[in-house]
Amino acid sequence: MRPRTVNIRFLIFVFLFFLTFSVLGLRLVDLQLVHGQTYLKQADENRFYTQTLAARRGSLLDRYGEPLVWNIQKYYRALTPSALFTQREPITREEALRLLSSSASESAHVVSDTERLYRYPSSLAHVLGYVGEVTAEDLERQDDVRLNQHIGKAGLELIHERELRGIDGKVIFEVDALGQRLRQIGKEDAQPGQDIQTTLDPYLNEVASRTLSGIRGTIIITDAQTGQVIALSSQPSFDPNILSQSFADPEQEKLRKQKVQDFFQDPQKVFFNRAIAGAYPPGSIFKLVTALAGLEEKKIDASTQVVDEGVLKVGEFQYGNWYFRQFGRAEGSIGLVRALARSNDIYFYKVAEWTGPNQLATMAKVFGLGEKTGIGLPAEARGLVPTTDWKEQARGERWFLGNTYHYGIGQGDVLTSPVQIAQLTQALANNGKLCKLSLVSQSENECRELGIKTENLRLVDEGMIEACSSTGTAFPFFPYNATRLSSSGDTEESLRNGAAACKTGTAEFGGADEQGYRKTHGWFTLIVQPQLTKEGGESAPAQEATPSAVLDDKLNELASLPLAVPSLSEGELYQKWREKVTQRGFPERITITVLVESDDINKFREGSKDGGPIAKKLVDWMMGN
Repeated sequence: MRPRTVNIRFLIFVFLFFLTFSVLGLRLVDLQLVHGQTYLKQADENRFYTQTLAARRGSLLDRYGEPLVWNIQKYYRALTPSALFTQREPITREEALRLLSSSASESAHVVSDTERLYRYPSSLAHVLGYVGEVTAEDLERQDDVRLNQHIGKAGLELIHERELRGIDGKVIFEVDALGQRLRQIGKEDAQPGQDIQTTLDPYLNEVASRTLSGIRGTIIITDAQTGQVIALSSQPSFDPNILSQSFADPEQEKLRKQKVQDFFQDPQKVFFNRAIAGAYPPGSIFKLVTALAGLEEKKIDASTQVVDEGVLKVGEFQYGNWYFRQFGRAEGSIGLVRALARSNDIYFYKVAEWTGPNQLATMAKVFGLGEKTGIGLPAEARGLVPTTDWKEQARGERWFLGNTYHYGIGQGDVLTSPVQIAQLTQALANNGKLCKLSLVSQSENECRELGIKTENLRLVDEGMIEACSSTGTAFPFFPYNATRLSSSGDTEESLRNGAAACKTGTAEFGGADEQGYRKTHGWFTLIVQPQLTKEGGESAPAQEATPSAVLDDKLNELASLPLAVPSLSEGELYQKWREKVTQRGFPERITITVLVESDDINKFREGSKDGGPIAKKLVDWMMGN
């Protein structure tokens, strides 16, 4: 071998040697200096494991400070308790207690979390909502939720999710290369969620729900002086426990999942909250707005008379009164109070004509129609308050006199939700002061004066009292009002005596059938001052209960009870309700708003025939009858 060849090979070897160690040196610099902290953090993460400690979910309380929902323990058996990610199988409470009372090794296999148990599952389902596991969509929308967590999916559980959820804690473990726990390094306790006190009376809500049983519709009861919602029931309903819980028994769990499927496929739309998400023509309830618009615009007064001959003819068109259509009779000359009591269409056709559609819209908006009430539940409908400009822009048509006639009696394009009608009635019951409807107790109520003249409000109140009295339209209340009316005719005195002031409504919707009839919904709205007393005969003003800061002791005590809340008779419910009212008081004046939807069997619902008896039953129950 030539010396020159040896030198070349030696130089190549030296070059490769230095190149190799240069690369290794650069890599070492990269590992130690450039990315040292990153890799050290990853090493620590592999060495340490953080386990989440779920925070206790806050409770929803009723107006008396009692829980409407409980957190109950759900038990599992961990197959490999020392592993970081262990499979677990659900077990019964009895099995968990057996394991916990045995050896330490056996008790280590028991792990638990909580589930929600709703005490009044059907009657409060649409208000309280329910919780469910986090989905992929939840993870995309929210950056502060985790897998396997249960969060609010509807109702107050959804709206107040952040307050109810609390802040999770954590436990830090040191682990080996096989992922087994070696020792605990540190711990941060979870911060429990906030307890939220609602304005709801569960006993009255339960009775309202039962009164609607088998009927599509809704009942809303409010405190007239504050706007607090005492009861809100929408039927048909669902059981939130079936959505929020699971069973250890495979067969029971299979049946539960099938029931969940049935809920979502139910043609009755059980998840649809008719009280807030439904938009319906208000029918004759809207005549209250028409009356006030005419009075405030000085187009009518207490002495204004309209002659009802059964049908109002305008050219080739005819606009009839319901009394003439049903019985072939006319009212003759009629004034405002009598027109409200009799819900006379002819009178309000003319008032609407004299006042004008845009002035009707202005008065409707004064009461919050056409806008969300802000009651504090998801999916609230705005409704629709039409104007002449709206029709031209939305329909490409000009406004006709016939549109104004229909508008004046709550037909045509106007749409309202039941909570909007409840808010309208609340303002009338509160001497023209509108309060924002609320489901959660607040230190201050958001109320505002509407600027409507007192004398005009009194005329409308008088017409509503007459509607619930003999010869009005609300016949279920005729005997009730007969003994409660003021001898002087003073409306406020009559209300203080417990007399009912109401308005009926029968609203057409949809297309006409072969006989020319349209389906109808039934409306009924009521102002009443229940004659309730506290112990010792004092009046019973409402008092807010102070929510307990921590309900753990009570919840632990109740967690051992059966999942199904015992069904009480209406008499038993009344006794429990009276105990609470005696202790805490009850609003002095309330409003009750009822909507009864038509269905395939009952296509023609009426305010007086279908809504009135429901409101009457609720009033009778509160009076102990």
